[in-house]
Amino acid sequence: MDNLNNYLTSIQQEIIADNKTVKVAKLIILLIKIEKELNTVKSNLLKLKKQQQYVYNLALAEQVNQKIATVEQLLNKIRKARLNLNYYFI
Repeated sequence: MDNLNNYLTSIQQEIIADNKTVKVAKLIILLIKIEKELNTVKSNLLKLKKQQQYVYNLALAEQVNQKIATVEQLLNKIRKARLNLNYYFI
């Protein structure tokens, strides 16, 4: 009977570990999607910044630079989080 209980406990632990692995994998996929969207936003902001060479607006230029900096910070945080989650699989 003890062997059966140990076996059932072992199976339950494997199921819990598998569920955690699936959740981590889903989180990594979500972070990748967010990173792609942020890269698109950054690309659009850089295009807007480049267009300001023709019509310069100081207030808009400051806002664009702030947004680019914010997007960069978010991208760095996401990359760090993905790196930490990747270590989960190692």
